[in-house]
Amino acid sequence: MVTLVNYCGGTVYQHKSSIKMYSNYTPKINRSKPNIGNQKLDEDYYARVGLKKEMIPNHVAIILDGSRRWLKAQGKPLNYQPFFEANTLFADLCLKWGVGTATSFVYSLKNLNRGKEANDLIFGQLETYLEDNLEDFIRKNISVSMIGERWALPKSLHDKIKQVEEETHKKDTKQLELMLAICYAGTTDIVEATRGICEKVKNGVIEPNDVDKALVDQELCTRGLPHPDLLIRTGGRLRISDYLMWQLAQTELYFTHICAPEFQEAEFIQALHSFQERERTFGK
Repeated sequence: MVTLVNYCGGTVYQHKSSIKMYSNYTPKINRSKPNIGNQKLDEDYYARVGLKKEMIPNHVAIILDGSRRWLKAQGKPLNYQPFFEANTLFADLCLKWGVGTATSFVYSLKNLNRGKEANDLIFGQLETYLEDNLEDFIRKNISVSMIGERWALPKSLHDKIKQVEEETHKKDTKQLELMLAICYAGTTDIVEATRGICEKVKNGVIEPNDVDKALVDQELCTRGLPHPDLLIRTGGRLRISDYLMWQLAQTELYFTHICAPEFQEAEFIQALHSFQERERTFGK
């Protein structure tokens, strides 16, 4: 069934799920300081919300969209703090429910076209977010990496990201690999990978016949990490927006009208439910 719903001051057509278990499931979580940590769940806990532990996706990517529309609808000025609180919650939920890799689309390369004022605001608040969460990343065994165009970042943010990466990569045991896509574009990623492969062919390092999907994977900025099993996008927009274009080839997509600042655990579980209900045949 398809219904017309309101979202962030607009409308979107959304499929009405057959899942009915959430009418009484309303977890209360403080997004700014979620009390999740390295909490481990047993199989009975998964079963109580209708999930199968063995079917939890290994890699979940997210586009936390709709913050600006949400603020505008409430007559509030531009502020990315609610967006970063939603990012904190997303990482904690991946930890809690046993997701091994999480990727969040923080800012696209095209978003730089919003102008200096908007860019300075999000870059400044991103730097604060990283500074405020560094100790939590380390305590929770979250390994943080950035993908995207570092040349577009102000030096202070560039240095902060480098510090966070170095500090969170010191331990061998990681509970979660968290990738932050900042000034990122999936098509640019593919172009740069192609350029790198062409240089190797030109220099005689490899032959043209050596080029295959595995080689392309190794040239992308996500090299060494699994492709996303599930993509969640909030905010009601039904598109990928140049996000992980190569890596999303076999990914299950989940769209919700909920805006990023309203994203909560119930919606995350709903996405996991949707994922586990699907039959993934990979062309077979």
